[in-house]
Amino acid sequence: MRILFISQLFDPEYSIKGLELMKYWREQGHDVEVLTTFPNYPTGKVFDGYKVKLYNQTDIDGIKVTRLWSYISHSKSKISRASSYISFTIMALLFSIFKKNIDVVYTYHPQSTTGLIGLLMSKLRRIPFITDVQDLWPDALIATGMNPQSVIVRFLDRWCSLIFQHASHIIVLSNGFKEKLIARGVAESKVSVVYNWCPEESQIEKVLKERATSTLTTDPNQPAKFLYAGNMGAAQSLRSLIQAAATFSKDEIELTLIGGGVEKNELQTYINENKIDNVLIRDYVPSSQIFYNLSEADILVVHLKDDPLFRITIPSKTQSSLAIGKPVLMAVGGEANELLLQANAGAVSEPADVDSIRASMVVLLAARHQWADLGHNARAFYLENLSTTSNYKKIDIVLKKVVNEYAN
Repeated sequence: MRILFISQLFDPEYSIKGLELMKYWREQGHDVEVLTTFPNYPTGKVFDGYKVKLYNQTDIDGIKVTRLWSYISHSKSKISRASSYISFTIMALLFSIFKKNIDVVYTYHPQSTTGLIGLLMSKLRRIPFITDVQDLWPDALIATGMNPQSVIVRFLDRWCSLIFQHASHIIVLSNGFKEKLIARGVAESKVSVVYNWCPEESQIEKVLKERATSTLTTDPNQPAKFLYAGNMGAAQSLRSLIQAAATFSKDEIELTLIGGGVEKNELQTYINENKIDNVLIRDYVPSSQIFYNLSEADILVVHLKDDPLFRITIPSKTQSSLAIGKPVLMAVGGEANELLLQANAGAVSEPADVDSIRASMVVLLAARHQWADLGHNARAFYLENLSTTSNYKKIDIVLKKVVNEYAN
């Protein structure tokens, strides 16, 4: 099978579906080509070792990676981001439309613009395309406070519906996403749920081998170490988590937050003004080291603000938290909470609900003797349901289905 994979985000940038998936396809005997741009996310500065050209082609373990020019800027303005997306889309479209011997196009990031390339390839070249939905538009904009009746939201709704209508198949990251698309009129047979995995599986395995001895604080006279690692922004709504932890003494619970984000300073100010002595905010830790921090915690925390969109998604911290084999406090609501209960790997609470989060902390403190078992359940569930081994096979099924249906 000859696969053209189109994504503005690609290794060495952080990408869930990136080079490792391409290598897997290559191992399965497929001919794979990637269309992407020069790596610059999230800083807007081109990575060391790369120089922006009109295009550059390299071979990585038998995979052709074609990097195309796009507008790259440090600016975080909407105009700058739009210019980046549009310029890459135009370049990738011009480059792909003349490609020969392609069996299927897989459009990944961003879905709303790379989907245009797939759509035109299907119409002009009669090549099937798969669109991979990682963010549900325009729902994601509404979740950040944009007016549902605004021109931009209504345009994106119609635009994405057009892509869904013409896609040969749609891959989504949760059952909630699938139900949402079906409600929009997409045929159920066109949508497949493929859970995201943790791209750092090999790093986690390395950490687990190095730290085979449990680091759980089993002594009830020692404070339980809760850890949140990730972005500290409006979508995470972490003040309620801090407020819940602050109802305990520092002899009962220590909560550490690691990372950066637009609300980090505000959260630190809140902690200082309220003299909260059992919550610590630490700076961003590189991905090469963060799993050592996770392995030292007793309980890992996943939290998002209470929003309808987040209740049908599964945040990526879910996969990494389960993969590292630690008990989890899941405060997302909806499908993420249900997944943790299914795994029997911790406790759940309602998002942004201080009383509910506190109640789950009490449950976890009382279950100290079960922490090792909960951690074991977490890792076992990840390997069975969320790992690359499990989900690569699901993508294989979709690829074969799409190509076979189009051939017939």
